[in-house]
Amino acid sequence: MQAQTVTATPPGWQGAPEVTVLADIFEDDVQVAVWDRPSPVGQDVVALACEQRLAVKSWLDITQLEATLLRFLPHATYAPLRADLFLLADMVACLFGVDGVGLRVTALRKPMCPRFHVDRIPVRMLCTYGGAGSQWLPSPRVSDQLLVPGCEQSALYQQQHVEQLEAGQVALFKGETWRDNPGAGVVHRSPPMSPGQQRLLVTLDI
Repeated sequence: MQAQTVTATPPGWQGAPEVTVLADIFEDDVQVAVWDRPSPVGQDVVALACEQRLAVKSWLDITQLEATLLRFLPHATYAPLRADLFLLADMVACLFGVDGVGLRVTALRKPMCPRFHVDRIPVRMLCTYGGAGSQWLPSPRVSDQLLVPGCEQSALYQQQHVEQLEAGQVALFKGETWRDNPGAGVVHRSPPMSPGQQRLLVTLDI
């Protein structure tokens, strides 16, 4: 059975087709905020990224966004991706009042982080262009033993409780170091992938 996509209202989740929903991440009872939109990046971009084994990891100075993105992604086919990364990075900077963001752009043919885990950062923005989106568990569904290193995770959660983002959706996940949030970071993982599947993942951290 596959994970369900985010269509209902799991605990700690807030989603809407309006970008303003991302500001709900500042609410104490919201752990995941999702801007529900179609992917602005076509399959041609995903295919090129996978062909080139694209892997970008860098700290972005917001004042030099355009030039930096062009340097990392010079191919003309990447123009829609550059435009969306500029939008998302600028959004993160405005929303959280920061001068820079940690960017990672990764083309994937297999899960990058297949085990459930939490991020030891304040907050992360995620977007998958093409392919399956990230999976996460609402906090009431997280077993005390799930994150124990080396444990057999499959025996510690029920598949029907796994939520999954869709391609194009933009999500904010609170991490372990969000203010007043120790021990409550969003438990998530990369989705399973079948042979031949392609996925282009972007994360932006503060």
